[in-house]
Amino acid sequence: MLRARTTVPAGPARAVRRPALDARLDEAAQHRLTVLSAGPGWGKTTAAALWAAARPPRSTAWLTLEAHDDTLAAFWRDVLEALRASGAVPEGHPLRRLHVPARVSDDFLRRAYRGVDELPRPVTLVLDEFHLIGDADVLGSVEDLLRYPLPLRLTLLTRSDPPLALHRLRVDGELTEVVAQDLAFDGPSAVALAAAEGVHLSREQADQAVRDTDGWPAGLRLHLRTARRGNGTAPARSAAEYLIAEVLEHEPPEVQQFLLLTSVTTSVCPELAAALAPGSHPRATLDALVAANDFVSPLGDGTWLRYHPLLREMLQGQLHLEDPDAFRQAHRRAARWLARHDEPQRALEHALAAEDWALVGEVFAEAAAPGLGTAERDAVADLLARVPYADLPPSAPLELCAAALAFATGRHEACHAHLERARALTRGTPDPVSGTLLHLIAAASARAVGDVDAAASAGAAAEADLDRVPWPFPALDAYRTAAVGHHAAGTLWTGHPAESVPALTALLADAPAQPPSLALLDARSTLALAHAFDGALDDGERVGRRVIEDARAWGWTEHVQARPAHAAVAWSRLLRADVDEADRMLALGLAAEAGGPEPASAHLVLVLQALAAVSRGRARAAARALADAERVAGRIGAPAQTADLLARARLEVHLISPPGAVVRRPVAGGPPSRPVAQLCHARALLAAGRHHEALGLATAVAEQGERDDAVDLLTRVEAWIACAAARLHLSGPGPEQPLTRALELAGPRRLVRPFLSARPPGLDAPLAHALVGRPDALAATLRQRMAAGSPTEPPDGPVEALTERERAILAALPSMASNAEIGAEFFVSVNTVKAHLKALYRKLDVNTRRDAVRRGRELGLID
Repeated sequence: MLRARTTVPAGPARAVRRPALDARLDEAAQHRLTVLSAGPGWGKTTAAALWAAARPPRSTAWLTLEAHDDTLAAFWRDVLEALRASGAVPEGHPLRRLHVPARVSDDFLRRAYRGVDELPRPVTLVLDEFHLIGDADVLGSVEDLLRYPLPLRLTLLTRSDPPLALHRLRVDGELTEVVAQDLAFDGPSAVALAAAEGVHLSREQADQAVRDTDGWPAGLRLHLRTARRGNGTAPARSAAEYLIAEVLEHEPPEVQQFLLLTSVTTSVCPELAAALAPGSHPRATLDALVAANDFVSPLGDGTWLRYHPLLREMLQGQLHLEDPDAFRQAHRRAARWLARHDEPQRALEHALAAEDWALVGEVFAEAAAPGLGTAERDAVADLLARVPYADLPPSAPLELCAAALAFATGRHEACHAHLERARALTRGTPDPVSGTLLHLIAAASARAVGDVDAAASAGAAAEADLDRVPWPFPALDAYRTAAVGHHAAGTLWTGHPAESVPALTALLADAPAQPPSLALLDARSTLALAHAFDGALDDGERVGRRVIEDARAWGWTEHVQARPAHAAVAWSRLLRADVDEADRMLALGLAAEAGGPEPASAHLVLVLQALAAVSRGRARAAARALADAERVAGRIGAPAQTADLLARARLEVHLISPPGAVVRRPVAGGPPSRPVAQLCHARALLAAGRHHEALGLATAVAEQGERDDAVDLLTRVEAWIACAAARLHLSGPGPEQPLTRALELAGPRRLVRPFLSARPPGLDAPLAHALVGRPDALAATLRQRMAAGSPTEPPDGPVEALTERERAILAALPSMASNAEIGAEFFVSVNTVKAHLKALYRKLDVNTRRDAVRRGRELGLID
């Protein structure tokens, strides 16, 4: 259906081109905006379609808007599809890879505007039915497209003046307004139309017909139909009544009923018509209507057809008035057919129109629920909000609808209450589809509040229910992706990353055949982090960078589902002592907030920031990051997977803090693993000068690591380094053997950080001696770092992490471009730039632009 809406309509069979109007539109296309504003029946679509069809290839894109396009995500999804369908976007162009996420972020819009700006040639985008757009965000985005001299011109076809700020365009001569008077037929064009209709009119008769109809194209066509049948002049009744009479009264009863029943959908194809009007002959009937009737016209390649909006409104109104049962039944049939044919949102709309609440629950559970994770998110949520829950008897499907709506609007306590009621209502009558949806909502909500154990359990339960489904249904693949993703993420955060890898790898083996989705992004991002936590740093970084690259191309870098990928790359870089890149990845990870909270990944990023700050010697910044981690973990506490990292971070912050500094108590959550707890205790004892006790604890950990896999590689390396440090101060064997063993273990994975952060100064000489003759990359890096000496303590980082937009604007400040020029670069207003600068100055703790540049360079945020 979208393909049909993004193709220039063929127009009525007997349409008449009007050279003067075409010339007006040609001239208008040289400017930013053209508005064709007139009521129904004035021929806006026909005039624009005939003009667009005659233009050079790839110069015109077309989108017939529908009511569901009145959300920012749906609007941009369809606009991008229209531009691609027109041929205006060449292969390899950024707009080819851009995908609209469930929540449109600043990053996505910036990439969309930049992609439009990089179109190779000017293109006119026609937006038909623009009067259906009223959302402030959509209108604001259209104004942004008009604010700058982009190679995209807009032509709006609307029944009323668009609620846009047009004054500046009008003053600048960038606006062309075509109104009803300009679309009206005159005498010569009426003669031409009559000839096309097979009616001979003299010039005097044509002038009279124009006076009778005020040049209204629909009225003139109806006048000519009457004249062709020799019925004289049109009867004295409303245009709507006359239209219904002309189209319906001259058709046989079966065609009349066909028109009434098929009017409930915005467009129709033969297969859908067969479902709406059982027993009819839809293909032959539609072909005959197109051939004989100017009020039924094909869309796109002709597979889909559309009734004239005025005709459809009248037919639908008549059906609803004269046979309300048939009206509701037609909507039910439309809902079921559309749900089976990949139009779940429209299916939900028709189920609501039928006021069949059981069908609403069925369509949502079997087809429409995945839309909450796509560009249809806001539209689906709006539809769910229209259900009169309080007036309906309790039912599990409607409780699931209410739970999903609560989750989509961030009301997690309400979501939990609805899920509990749904569970109570389904006891004894298990439905695997509803059960799957229940568990998926529960898993998503659990992750949003940081309850990773509940997320793992709910994800596993959803997978089990899917295995019991006896038939395929439209949402099956999307549910399986989400179920595996939630289960794997929960398993990872509960401290079992190795168990997540096989399931995610198997799931993603089919990913190239699937369109981008937040569920797939989440699964891929989780896989990257699972690899990294399982010790496969190269795999984690490779997968993570690929995820980040794709997210950047799609315009999804600000979505929380990309955060684990940033954390995976940051952890790999941190262990390899590439602190600059780790800091960059962590800043981007913290800025990825769109799509709702995920405390587990936010907590991890903050703990890693603390470790990165320790690597730079920034005690205050490290302590502040730990405090932020405590705030993010909240009531539920830190996930088990970060317990070992958190213990390391607390110890290392304590070790580099000045005497008397207070390090906050650890956040709530499980304790670290026994080997890490022993190791941290050993390192603390070393710092306190209790070397004998430290050696005993560190040796126990190191030797355990030699016997079994319960001790991870990083802990084994750190334990041997602690043994070497303790031996420096004790009689007996020296530090050479434990240092050598630490290097042997760390070499294949290039674990540089333990030798820099866990090494007391006295180990420099023994370590330098142990590195002699070692040819591996680890040894080379350590020799280089030790030759450079310990860096002086750099300044603490920003008070708060900068968002991606703030970092981009900071990078533009050294150029001395004005605020207006910076706004034009990023496709935002001057006031928006000022707001970003205000936040930027606060976070950097500066008051002027010059100081912001200086501070940014000190922190390595800009060159």
